[in-house]
Amino acid sequence: MWLVLGLLALIAAMFIIFPLLKKSSAPEVGESAHANVVLYREQLVELDRQLTAGEIDAVQHAELVAEQQRLLLADEAAIGESPVASGRGAWLLLAGLLLLPLLSFGLYQMLGSSDDVSITSLMEQRAEGNLDAEADKALRQQLQQRIARRLQSQPDNIYYLVTLARMQLEEGDFLQAGATYQQAVKLSPDDAELLAEYAQAIYFASGNRFVGAAGDALDQALAADPNNLTALGLQGIRAFEDGDYRLAIASWQTALRAIHPATPQAQALQGGIERARQQLGDALPALQVSVALAPGLTAEPSQLVYVFAREWQGPPMPLAVARLLVSDLPATVTLDDSMAMPGGKPLSSVSKIQVVARVSKSGSAIPAPGDLEGASDELTLAGEAVSQAVVIDRKL
Repeated sequence: MWLVLGLLALIAAMFIIFPLLKKSSAPEVGESAHANVVLYREQLVELDRQLTAGEIDAVQHAELVAEQQRLLLADEAAIGESPVASGRGAWLLLAGLLLLPLLSFGLYQMLGSSDDVSITSLMEQRAEGNLDAEADKALRQQLQQRIARRLQSQPDNIYYLVTLARMQLEEGDFLQAGATYQQAVKLSPDDAELLAEYAQAIYFASGNRFVGAAGDALDQALAADPNNLTALGLQGIRAFEDGDYRLAIASWQTALRAIHPATPQAQALQGGIERARQQLGDALPALQVSVALAPGLTAEPSQLVYVFAREWQGPPMPLAVARLLVSDLPATVTLDDSMAMPGGKPLSSVSKIQVVARVSKSGSAIPAPGDLEGASDELTLAGEAVSQAVVIDRKL
């Protein structure tokens, strides 16, 4: 590309330089000098005629002749210098036009965004996902080198800092990732996601322990955004390690409500919740709900299914909520206090409940025409595990 631009610039320069070189040639200079001499002689003949005719006296004649001589000498001096000046100017202009693209390219490499363009291109290649392990590793190394070089001139570029830290975390270089995240946190100390990722890097670098900076960063992330998914996941891990299984379940359930149930992250959270429940044993009252779709009804496999318990003849706000996909049916879910809505009442706070299962056509938890629903009759909770089957059998 640069070669093509250089050739185009050279061609354009020749259109400017060629006429200048042509005008400065010797034949044109000679013709101009000859014309001035002829004009000078004609002026002398005219002055002699005026003197003979008595139109001017001898003194005036002498002064006018001297004036014509000065004009002739001045014209000759200008003509003698013009080819040199014109030639020099043309060559200087040509040299400038040739050097300008080279100088521009050099400045662009030093001050421009060539690295940004390369980084973007490399990231797009990696995002395509058509690389084997070796090719991806080589591409990742190129990216890290380009980003590190760019950060030398832009040390406050938080986007590059976070991108570099995530790649270092991906490679298992937890210490370096933590140091890079720390630089980014200094630039944006109130970013909950950034603080959570920093806490995660320090947690891994500390041998999977929430001590010192890891715990502090996690607390700051939760203070900045109590619903941040990364922070909730880490809070669940910390609570589980400390033996606070209720807090672990509550944290993971809150995170689980914000992501699609079929994702690997959701499956990992569900696995953690089950392990925490096993540790609690019977200490956490639960409602086991079996959900099925009636044979006469059909729905898209990817549509969401909301399973929730609400107070019998009370407010419509759910006491506990779980999410499934139609493709998961029939299925059994567990509803308990850890699945309470933020700011809502826990399941164990009421004695009579109703269980509802709804297939959402729009994906929203708010019922709408076209949704499919099923509900139980009145259920009484007595502080112990209760099982209930719900069949989705009608259309709203």
